[in-house]
This record gives sequence, structure tokens and C-alpha cells, in this order.
Amino acid sequence: MGLALGSGAARGYAHLGVLQVLEEEKIPVDLIAGCSIGSVFGAFYARGLDLYMLEKMSKQLKRNQLLDFNVPRMGLLRGRKIEALVRLLTKNAHFSHLKKPFYVIAVDLKRGEEVVLCEGSVAEAVRASIAIPGVFVPKRYRGRLLVDGAVLNSMPAKVLRDQGADIVIGVDLRARGLGGKEIKINNIFDVLLRSIDLLGREANKGQSGEADVIIKPPVAHYNPANFEEASCLIPLGRKAAAQEIPRIRKMIFDMQKNPRRRMK
Repeated sequence: MGLALGSGAARGYAHLGVLQVLEEEKIPVDLIAGCSIGSVFGAFYARGLDLYMLEKMSKQLKRNQLLDFNVPRMGLLRGRKIEALVRLLTKNAHFSHLKKPFYVIAVDLKRGEEVVLCEGSVAEAVRASIAIPGVFVPKRYRGRLLVDGAVLNSMPAKVLRDQGADIVIGVDLRARGLGGKEIKINNIFDVLLRSIDLLGREANKGQSGEADVIIKPPVAHYNPANFEEASCLIPLGRKAAAQEIPRIRKMIFDMQKNPRRRMK
């Protein structure tokens, strides 16, 4: 069973609600892949952190605790605060320390290719995956200049399939129709995040077909730059995951009944 956690900036708090439901329902997740904000919550889950402690902490976090402004050259934010937070909460873990196999998706900006990170420092890999172009300074890591994986792959389902997952669950936070509503665009962060969000529609098309179940929390009308709405976004993730539990259980039953049959 593989779980692919997609991009979505602040909307990623919905991932936490999804993870809580999967854990409560004892859905066995054997390997995880994360892109952008999905890599943050994927790292916490793979490390075995208490999901309810994370919920309490998320509701207390303010934007200035996550974002560190930079003199613009390659990005508006340094990204050091988020990297430090991930390093602290994962206890400076390397991938080999995690309880579950975990794959982080980034993009090599110079070569224009997707990179799957699964060795070395978890915090540094996550920092690379969240480096939204123009917002965060790219991460120099192991001889590469890395940016947000959502540039090429906003929901990394295929990575899990390539790693041998028989069933893949995807969590998709990309922008869809807003039902006539508009997202407020007030500053450069809103412009950049909204643009990447919309580009993710195209980047996700090929990936969606690799997932057996796609959980789609209705978060499109939430501003991806507002990191102070955890209390609204987490329940949306929970509700969307709960709706898919019967389907996931049926897939597990079918696989156990016929273990040689892959879902895709």
C-alpha cells in the first residue's frame, strides 16, 4: 500500500486530517511519497510522529514562524525556518531512520528533470521539495540546484508504483473549480503560489492515472499562502478520507484474496 501526498502549500494541512483517518481506520500504509507540502507531512508520518500533537501545533503556528524573508536574488524566502522545524521534529533523521520507506520529489532546475530523494538528511530533502520557484531560494543539495517537485509532478503516485506498490492512494490538493468564488490575490506570494497551483493541473494529469484511489479534500477556495487555517483544513482532509475508506477496504480485501493481482 503506497500513499502519495501532493503539493498545495498551506492547503497541505488537509494531509494531516487524511493521515489521522487512515491511522484510526488501521489502513496499512507501507511506503510514502511526498511532493512540496506533502513531503513535510510525509516525513512526519514516516518518522512516526503523533498526528494529534501535530494538529495542536499546527493550529498555533503563525506565518512568521515558518517564513524567513530574504533579499531577493533567487527567491523571496530563505526556507531555513521550515527546514529547521522539520529537522527538529524528525530529530535530525536520515531516511534510514524512518519507520516507513519515504520518497521525496524535487526538480533539478539546471537539468530540468525530476529527482527522487530517498537517502541522506530528511530535512534537507524536504527543504528542496518545498522550494516553490520565486518564493523560496532553491536548495543546493548533493551537487544539484533543486526546486519544488510540483513543477513536474504535483502528486507522486507513479514513484510508488515504480517502487512496487500494489495499491496506491493519492491525496490531491490541486486547484479545481471554485463554484463561482474567487481567491483573494493580495501580494506577490499569492500570485506565485496561485500560479504554481494552476500549473499543477497539467503536471498532475499523468499521475492521477497511477493512483487507485484519489482523496480530494475540497480545499480549492482556501488561499495557499495562508498558513493560519489549519483548524479549517484538517477537518476537510478527514472528511474526504473517511468517504474513501470503504473503497480502500474493498481493494485491500480483493488484494488479500488474490495476492498476485496488482490493482493497476
